[in-house]
Amino acid sequence: MLQDMNIVLNRINEIQKRFSSSRNYSFNVENNAQNKNFAETLNEQITAVNKNEKLKNSTEIPASLIKDIAKDYAVKNGLPPALVDAVIKVESGYNPKAVSPKGAAGLMQIMPAALKDMEVTDPFNIKENIQAGINILKRLMDKYEWDLKKALAAYNAGEKAVDKKGDIPSITETKEYVKKVIDAYIQNIK
Repeated sequence: MLQDMNIVLNRINEIQKRFSSSRNYSFNVENNAQNKNFAETLNEQITAVNKNEKLKNSTEIPASLIKDIAKDYAVKNGLPPALVDAVIKVESGYNPKAVSPKGAAGLMQIMPAALKDMEVTDPFNIKENIQAGINILKRLMDKYEWDLKKALAAYNAGEKAVDKKGDIPSITETKEYVKKVIDAYIQNIK
């Protein structure tokens, strides 16, 4: 646990240094990161992305920014940032405008009914989508007592399918999904 906290703190320090020493993003935001805390700077970057029409209507949002936002929300909600990143990678490949054939939308591929229940107004808004996806994932992790395979299976196939089977349902797509996310998660923590 202490080692995980040190990893998170080291990553936060890396992110803070990046925000204060460079402006690598393709959008223009004026701020003085040295006079603001990290959360304020990150929120300004999120706002800039969501307001910038060019980026808002494209998939050109830097994956590094998406990862930073996801890590911030993951830490705030008690989920491993590496897990949230793995879900985003597998679900959408960091494409905030992704839509599945079944209608799941955004970075974390959230179904329309869940978006409505969570009162998400714009499923393609990176902040709203990540918050909603993390809330769903956290609830599933808690429900299945942090059984990662069951929680991921429920995220993909739905809770009813997992509850009925008592385990990962016998759905090829779901089995492959669980394996891909776990593999990506392991890669992220190496």
